[in-house]
Amino acid sequence: MNLLYFLSKDKIDSIGYDTVYLEKPISNLIDFDWKNILSPPPKNTNEKTIEELLLISRSTKNRSKQDISLIHSIDQDLDRPFILLLKKYKLDYPQNYISLFYDIVHPVLINTKNYWNRPRPKQLAKYFNIEIDVILTDTHHTPAYPSGHTVYSKLVANILHNIYPNILKKELDNIVLETARARVLQGVHYPTDNKASLTFSNFIFSKLNPKLRKYYND
Repeated sequence: MNLLYFLSKDKIDSIGYDTVYLEKPISNLIDFDWKNILSPPPKNTNEKTIEELLLISRSTKNRSKQDISLIHSIDQDLDRPFILLLKKYKLDYPQNYISLFYDIVHPVLINTKNYWNRPRPKQLAKYFNIEIDVILTDTHHTPAYPSGHTVYSKLVANILHNIYPNILKKELDNIVLETARARVLQGVHYPTDNKASLTFSNFIFSKLNPKLRKYYND
């Protein structure tokens, strides 16, 4: 039964992930207004949202064994595909710098997620009588927008391309795209979450990398 018949459009649009909005303290290096990095996500009753819910539903119902393997691989270790790529080039993985970078970004990411408080696809799908077969793990218990996995993956890709410019950018971006695809296949993110993640990571990388590279190199 479509619950839209019983709830007003405004009521459905007001549904969030149901988290308490408490801002985490952030580094002094974040000297920009993080609330303006992203535009608002599409409203819950927006046609784009419904289209994405239907896409997620189809994706989760037609997963292959390879898809399921990808989902668990991405869910458990986001660094591994990048480490394997660098191994091919006989290059060291700059884990310390990546960790330093992400430790500063993570509170901003959590604040951003809580600020927008977008419900996960499964939460919203029931109001439109759409079935989503979620693969449950421990990594989707925050608001949906943006995707933290895709944020991390794109940050790593940007860092590696900056440190090792001879690596083909396409190879790095392919890893990011696979990360984003895995989160949709898992049933835990909308494609617009992933698109926002790229915007978020590119912006924050452009602001932080010049400062952190100097600090790290010193």
